[in-house]
Amino acid sequence: MQITKNNIDELIATIKISLVKEDYQENVEKTLKDYRKRVAMPGFRQGKVPMGLIKRQYEKMVTFEEINKLVGEKLFEYLDNEKIDYIGQPLPSEREKSQPDFEQPELLFAFDVALSPKFDVVVDNSLKFTKYNVTLSDDFLNQQIESYKSQAGKFESADVVGEKSKLEGSVFQVDAEGNKLENGLSNNTSMLVSSVKDEDTKKQFIGKKVGEQINFDLKKAFPNETDAKYMLANNAIDFNTINANFAFHIDKIEDFIPGELNQENFDKFFGADTVHNEEEMRAKIVENYKPTLERDSDYKLMIDVREVLTSNTKFDLPVDFMVKWMLTRKENEGKTKESFLQDYPTFENDLRWNLIQGKIVKENNFTVSPDEELEAAKEMTISEFMQYGITPQHLPADALDNYAKERLGRERDKNIVRNMVISNKIINLVKEKSNLETKDITLDEFNKLFQ
Repeated sequence: MQITKNNIDELIATIKISLVKEDYQENVEKTLKDYRKRVAMPGFRQGKVPMGLIKRQYEKMVTFEEINKLVGEKLFEYLDNEKIDYIGQPLPSEREKSQPDFEQPELLFAFDVALSPKFDVVVDNSLKFTKYNVTLSDDFLNQQIESYKSQAGKFESADVVGEKSKLEGSVFQVDAEGNKLENGLSNNTSMLVSSVKDEDTKKQFIGKKVGEQINFDLKKAFPNETDAKYMLANNAIDFNTINANFAFHIDKIEDFIPGELNQENFDKFFGADTVHNEEEMRAKIVENYKPTLERDSDYKLMIDVREVLTSNTKFDLPVDFMVKWMLTRKENEGKTKESFLQDYPTFENDLRWNLIQGKIVKENNFTVSPDEELEAAKEMTISEFMQYGITPQHLPADALDNYAKERLGRERDKNIVRNMVISNKIINLVKEKSNLETKDITLDEFNKLFQ
């Protein structure tokens, strides 16, 4: 076996692999013997078929498979041993035609490989970035407090319907005089007065008491077809042709009473004896949000770093090769070259950034340890729970560990976690070496930066 490399230019190399029969014949014979043990043919017991018959039926197929397997193994082994940095995957060469006829004494296979471009990445104080210190406004904290109070609240019986009342009763079709239709649609249900979309209809409900009936136009009150069908518990109705004259008979009225800011609820929200008054509650909310806001701020910094470094770091790419390679991938199956070229700028931008990241990682010897993976997975888990109002205080340490380990047990999620750790290391490098300005900004202002 011989393997040679010929650099076509700085970005493309052709690798040739030549084989003779002795390189693969031993594996072919071994595989055929395995076939003989398993194959059954009419007139012969399993394992007793003559080798001549086995070869006649399977030798060409087995030879083809063994050659392909050997060529693939040796190609990537060569790339690895020679420490050749390449992008994408090797493709059959269009410059050097392969000669895969295994009836010949020598077989030749040629592959084109896209070589990683040579470039330098500059990260120093000539680069200027802004690191945002995101603060929570009083309005945001007030909203959070109201949300906590809602979590601790409950519905209590009321005498009169208000704007936020919950009603239980029956809804049914009526005639023009407001009388219940004998064979009309009806349902025992509950509804929130606030869910009524038409303001005039909503006013009809407000002030009513148990036992009273409100006649209304279903389509005006609930112009969303899904809402109307839900109220009637009937997905089969034709919303376009339905008689929209309905009535609601009130059987029960309840008003929502928000929870109080007392010690019982403080302990429930934040853990026992952690918060004792509203001022401490505000401080605790800020503390709980701080890690998430810091990650979001770093994410914005990473976006800016990517944009600047991608713009500043110039290098060529083998565009034609990359297009051909991408068209061989499963996710692009069925696409033409013309249709893929519409998406190519996005692909190339991502590729450039991946190469730049790889260069930074290699030059700075960045690695990801198991402990770093676990801590990053915990951070991601806490951030996700925070979106549902579940604070870190509600997550026991062992439960958080288990959630994080489950995440790392999923290959896709583990890759996301590892990329997060690497991104954090790149961000820390930028913070250390660049000209970094810190700027205070409210959460609303910060969110507008992404619009």
